[in-house]
Amino acid sequence: MSGDSVLAIVRNARAALPSSHRALLDQLGVQEKAVDDWPGEVQALYRTILEVPPREGDLANAVAVWLDRLRVVAFNAPLLEQATVGLGRQARAAAIAAVAWHEYGHALSITRSTREQRQDGVRLLNLLPPGMAQSIDYPGSYRRAEVFDEVIATVYVALIDSVRTAGYGCPDYLHEDVFQAFKEVVPWPPSR
Repeated sequence: MSGDSVLAIVRNARAALPSSHRALLDQLGVQEKAVDDWPGEVQALYRTILEVPPREGDLANAVAVWLDRLRVVAFNAPLLEQATVGLGRQARAAAIAAVAWHEYGHALSITRSTREQRQDGVRLLNLLPPGMAQSIDYPGSYRRAEVFDEVIATVYVALIDSVRTAGYGCPDYLHEDVFQAFKEVVPWPPSR
């Protein structure tokens, strides 16, 4: 699998989103880039916007990053390839789609949430089901100010994935406060 095939799967994942969410991403100018030379090429992207890039070690295990000022989601093609070795075509596409949806959730949250909403991140994290909460490494990889966006991105994947089977309501496993915070940032239910 190459960066081109990762990008094709990512674009199919974007096409599977509700049309109003695709329109929002288009409005925001969100673009995707599959990066074969990871992390060097990602560090170079940071430098193009005169930002100090994350250290190589901080990027090494990232499957993707959102570069807000460029409005680009960069996908780590080599790591995604390694992580999906042995999976069938559908399972590989589903795994990469989940990464893409998470990054689109970041893009929507970072660009549409307020400072006040972001201050509620840790409280919302503590209301997530254990499996979802454990996927957000706080304290650890994420600063307090980043937790809200991680919560929204994590919930976005779950809700987009469950639409086909559960519809647009609040799933039983999701606390109403988390669902409400999500809806304040991401139009839900989306208009089709």
